[in-house]
Amino acid sequence: MATVKTPKSFNKMTLAEQEAYLVKKFQEAEEMRQAIFKMLAKVRGGQRMKIAEIDRPDEAILKE
Repeated sequence: MATVKTPKSFNKMTLAEQEAYLVKKFQEAEEMRQAIFKMLAKVRGGQRMKIAEIDRPDEAILKE
């Protein structure tokens, strides 16, 4: 299971700030999951996909 990397100041945040941070991360993960499911459906449907290097979600994460 993957872990969430929290900022160094996470423990100093208020509970509301911690919740907002985690909700934002959850929404980002959900968007990525939806994109992956759509791509998987295309591949399983027999459509060949070309992905530009800049559009790859894994590289976007690495650049952060």
